[in-house]
Amino acid sequence: MVRKYIDFDIIKETWNKYELQDGTKLKIRSELHLAWTEQVKGKTVYRVTTNHQQTCLCDPKTQGKPDNTLHPPEQLQKHIDVQKCPHTTMQYEPSEYLLDDGTQIIIHDNLINVARTSLYDARGDRIYLIESNSQMSVKIPQK
Repeated sequence: MVRKYIDFDIIKETWNKYELQDGTKLKIRSELHLAWTEQVKGKTVYRVTTNHQQTCLCDPKTQGKPDNTLHPPEQLQKHIDVQKCPHTTMQYEPSEYLLDDGTQIIIHDNLINVARTSLYDARGDRIYLIESNSQMSVKIPQK
């Protein structure tokens, strides 16, 4: 299968922002890394790779003693103290890209769940487990 890579420009690449009930602010987004087309059964199919990013701005009341321990996923799961953190969406916008062939790629990042553990990272911030997914839509220009 032959890939034809396509260069692109960023139209909009913003953070989706959420505020958790405990005062922590959460930010997530995906950034387009590569875009290409492939021929599948005679049709052109668009493919992409993305880099998913997330960050927590922990409220001071959720912070604790810094801990340099690298916790494996099983250990994080065992230390969940809030399974579903209530949250409010503060800002939600999809990321948009314009490919050199005129096609527009839109990536929606969707927050599914946030769980809070009783563990802390090297800065003393609470460790959260963030579950999200991305969906892509393609707008091909009319010929």
